[in-house]
Parts: sequence; C-alpha cells; structure tokens
Amino acid sequence: MQPITFADLTFNANNTPVSAQFDDIYFSTQDGLAESHYVFQEGNQLWEKWQAHSRTHFVIAETGFGTGLNFLAVATQFRRFQVEFPTAKLQRLYFISFEKYPLTSQQFAEVHRHYPQFAEISAQLIACWQPQIAGCQRYHFGEIYLDLWFGEMAENLPQLGDNYCENVDCWFLDGFSPDKNPEMWNDQLYSQMFRLTQKGGSFATFTAASAVRRGLQAVGFEVKKRKGFGKKREMLWGEKPLASPTPAVAFPYFYQPNQLDSEDVAIVGGGVASLFLAWSLLERGKNVTLYCKDETVAKNASGNLQGAIYPQFSDDDDRNVRFYLHSFDYALQRLRQISQQIDFERDFCGVGLYAYNQKTAQKLQKIADFGLDSSLFELISAEKFSEKIGLLVPNGGGWIAQGGWLSPVQLVQRGFAYLETLGLKIVLNHQVQNPQFIGGKWQWQQGEQTFAHQILVLANGHKLTDFAETDGIPLYPVRGQVSQIPTTTALQPLQAVICYDGYLTPMSAQQTHCVGASHIRDNADEHFSLEEHQQNLAKLCQNLTACDWTQGIDLSQNQAKVGIRAAFRDRVPMVGAVPNFAVQKAQYVNLYNKLRRKEPISIAENQPNLYLIAGLGSRGLTTAPLLGEILASQICGEPIPLSEDILHNLTPNRTWLRKLLKGSRVK
Repeated sequence: MQPITFADLTFNANNTPVSAQFDDIYFSTQDGLAESHYVFQEGNQLWEKWQAHSRTHFVIAETGFGTGLNFLAVATQFRRFQVEFPTAKLQRLYFISFEKYPLTSQQFAEVHRHYPQFAEISAQLIACWQPQIAGCQRYHFGEIYLDLWFGEMAENLPQLGDNYCENVDCWFLDGFSPDKNPEMWNDQLYSQMFRLTQKGGSFATFTAASAVRRGLQAVGFEVKKRKGFGKKREMLWGEKPLASPTPAVAFPYFYQPNQLDSEDVAIVGGGVASLFLAWSLLERGKNVTLYCKDETVAKNASGNLQGAIYPQFSDDDDRNVRFYLHSFDYALQRLRQISQQIDFERDFCGVGLYAYNQKTAQKLQKIADFGLDSSLFELISAEKFSEKIGLLVPNGGGWIAQGGWLSPVQLVQRGFAYLETLGLKIVLNHQVQNPQFIGGKWQWQQGEQTFAHQILVLANGHKLTDFAETDGIPLYPVRGQVSQIPTTTALQPLQAVICYDGYLTPMSAQQTHCVGASHIRDNADEHFSLEEHQQNLAKLCQNLTACDWTQGIDLSQNQAKVGIRAAFRDRVPMVGAVPNFAVQKAQYVNLYNKLRRKEPISIAENQPNLYLIAGLGSRGLTTAPLLGEILASQICGEPIPLSEDILHNLTPNRTWLRKLLKGSRVK
C-alpha cells in the first residue's frame, strides 16, 4: 500500500509557489495564469476543438497537477463554452492529472486566494480534497470530471490501460522542468502518451528541450515549435498523425469496450446499486428506466433502518483493500453531494473494529502495518476505544475516523424520488423475465405488453443468476437478519459504530439500535427467525464480555429486517459487460499456451449491450457509488476512475479466466 507524500511548498520573493522536492517553481513568476492559457489552452487550440468536437466528452490529460491552476483555468473556460454554445455536441469535460506530491487543502487555499475569479470552483475542490492512497480519485464539478492519479506517474500511467487507448484528446505536459524532474520526462511517458492519444490528438508543453522533442518524435508524434511564453524563446506542441496504426489491446480476454452509442438504458433492481448507477447515467444525459419486482424500492437488504459504512480491510489481499479504500473515499463524496438534495438519517461518527480475541488483534495489527493515513485506520488502546465509542470496553482495536452509519432505506427511497425529478422512470411490481436481444434491443413480455430497451443492466442482487445469460456466474445468496432493539439507559451513550463478529449502531431517531447480522450462506429465505434474532444478541454479549452495557437488552418485540445479500468467494463485487460464457470458454480454452507462445488472442465475446453489477455483499453502501460510476463510464465509453489491475479483478469473467491463465481446465 503506497502512502501519499505531500508537497513541501514554499513561496519565493515574487510570491510564486516553489517545490522543495524539485527545487523548481510551479508556474511562471511573470504570470502563471497567462502562461497556462497561452501554453496549454492556445497550444492545444482548445476553444476551436471544443466547437468542432464530434463526441459528447473531451479528455485532457496532464502530467503534474501541482497547484491545480491549469484545471481551474480550463474548467472556467469550459463553463464559458457551455454558455456560448449550449447546443454543441460536446457536453462533458474530463481532466485527468497525475501528481506524486499533492498539495494539502491548506496549501491550495493559500495559492488560490490570489485568484478570486476561481473562488467557487476552488472552494468545491478544497471541500472534497483528501488524498490518502495512491491511485485514482474522481471529483465531480457538474459536467466537469477531475480524475487525480496520486503516486508515481510511472506506475499510474500504464494503469489507464486498454479502456483509455486512443481516448485522450490532448495533453498538458506540465511536470517540473526536464533538468529538475528527469524521471518523468522519459520514453515510457512518450510511448504511453502516444498509445492513449486519439488520432489527431495534440499535446503542448512549456519546454523546448531537444531531448523532449526527440523523444516525442521517436514514438510517432509530429512535433512543432512556437514562440514561448514571456521570456522563453520557444515551446513545443504537436499532434498524433491521423494515419497512425491503432494499438493492440493488451488484455483482450478482459477487454470490455462499450458496444453501442445508446441513449436508452434499463436497470433491473431497486436497491442501492441501481440508485447510484441511475444517478451516474442521468448525469450523462441517458434515458433511464428502472424495473423493480416489488411494490416499492429498497425492499431487500437496502431496506435496513441503519447500515454501517466503512471500507472492508483484508490482511492478505492488497488489491482488494485498495478497491475498498477507493470506494469508501468516493462514496463519502457522493453521499455529501446527494445529501444536498435529500434528507436521510446519517452520522459519520467513526467505526471501531473491536479486537475481541487474539486472532482479530493480530489481523488488525497487520492492517495497521499498511501505513495508512490515520483518518483511514489507526490502532487505538482500550482507553481510547472506550472514549471514541462512549462506552467502556476492556480491549482496544482499529478506528476508522471517517466511517459511520446511515439509513439505507431512507437513502434509497428518497434518492430514487429525487432521481425521478431528473427524469428517471420507475416501474414497480414488474418482474423482468427471459429477455431476448432482438433487433438491437433487449425485449421481454409482461402480460400483453412488450418492453424494449437498447441497453439492459442487471443489478438485482441474488436474483441475478435467474437469467440464462448469467448462468455460470458463481454468485451465491447470503441471508442476513438484522435485529432492531429499543435503546436502554446503558446503550444511549454509544456514539460510534462498533464491529466485532457482528455490529452495533448508535441510537437512531426511532430510539432503536441495529444489531447484526446473521450470515447464512446459500440461503434466500426471507422469513423472520427467532433463533437468529437471539443469536445476534448472543454474539454481542459473547464478543464484548465484561461489558455491563450489553445487559438488559429487550428482544421481545421481535423487530428485525431480513435481507438477502449476494456475494462471491473472493470478497469483491463484479461489474461490467456480461460475458458470453459459451463463446468465451471456447475462445480461451487454450489461453495459457497461447500466451506462452505469444500467439494472437481474440477480444472477449460479451453479450450485446448487457451489463451487470453484482456481489456487493455487506458493503453495498461503501461500493455502490463507485461501481455505478464505473459502469456508467463504461457504457458511455468514457474514462473509468479505477486502475486497470483493480478493474480486472472486478470483471464478470474473472473466476474461470484465473483458472485458464494458470493452465487449468474449466468445465
């Protein structure tokens, strides 16, 4: 797990920010904003390109986010473009930037105060700015998307992967000068740039260094010179020739390109995954219809009165941990956004992972050894743990300061009501059965009526495998019963979520707590169980021994919510195109030997315009926002905010491809 190192920032006599790490200024001492506009916006002819752009989105990639001045200037200019050209094809801007040493929010505020014209967007950026681990974090500014890739650029740039191939419209080459930062300006950067750039795409940079010019020319760019900014004699700019060959797909067996430029999307399922997917699609102007088999949304696991939100930590799988940390960070941002539109009960009061036995204590120590930021995870003593949760406990444990709880049922029901105001259509009491892809649409019957949509997304939990197209996905149901108990005088001081071999939430507005949850694999029974109700309390008492506040809890009302979760053995969800199982298994039956012999491998055959989100397990509140954004980006053919190695770990064909990649047979 790569921790974040923040910038060591000072200011010179001209009040220009200087990086101590690189002993170089962030922008021109003459006029940083004018330099940004001249070198990057004019150098890439952005205003003219936006007017003539043939896609609904435009992608800028930048080497070195620095103070964010380029982003602020471009975002402001794009908003002006939207006002002046409201009917233009171009509707969304993606700004992708790499930063090894990010500024802190306080440093941003210090630099940005000199640019009052950017006050609004700067305040939005600072409010959500919280770099914590290496990798991609997406930030939303209306129709402008900012993807920050924190950490080593040499590691992050290849992780854009196949989905970004020929998807970047222009580059801002704005790292510190080549003589100060030679590790960035290298052949790997230039070759990756060329692979990712659209045919006819451009770049611009302040430098005219001959080594940079030769490096860019060597990979295939046409490189030109123009007058430099201010006292600089020259600068470089250039383009990728239209006749450039299309790069090969590096991982054809995981490749999931969008298959059709469609405006019409249907989603099956009425839970939290469907909520965030619908939101992300609506933001991209799609026509979205939701089909729910129940009389109301949030009837399954998303109908719980209280649910904890925090990342799932593992002491044996770095990639899984990174996925959950990125999901958690993104979820907090999206929840802040939607809370400005709807009211739902919530309290980000922190989550305590209690070390109830020696094995758990050892696991928590291994997690602490990752060296995560203390806002994400820290080990605390019994005294500190007791102080954090508001009740006495004999042991310490892990503390997740940004975690907490919210009401899933309120979030989902009120969230869908808000999305209806944005154009979402909801069809209740509708069971989608036996859909067929006919004439470019997924069609099915209910009674005498035919329903048809260009794109179909399955986000219906453990019912996902009811469809013929998803047969073979190793999803299994997990019954979970959460007990709702009235508060007691002893429990009322609880002020944070406590997790053990179960969990207990602080008191809700209904004067109740949630105690959960049972976990019965391969069980989809939805009836109340008195035995599980009693077991929930028994686990609380057994794991928090010597805690008097666990006594006197009243279970007699038999209040509980049964939800059927869906899960996979490898503990992460699936998202993406639904594979054509029969075809893929034939395609890749000899994959191991083909890779060994370096023989051509065909691109994976997927079901046309059929997608899924599945297996969120007990972490739906944490993962649903990012999964929805990933899938919406994928459906629209737009940049995906996740590294390729993690994305491969989420693909729906991963389970049998892992066997094939090892040379094993798949039945």
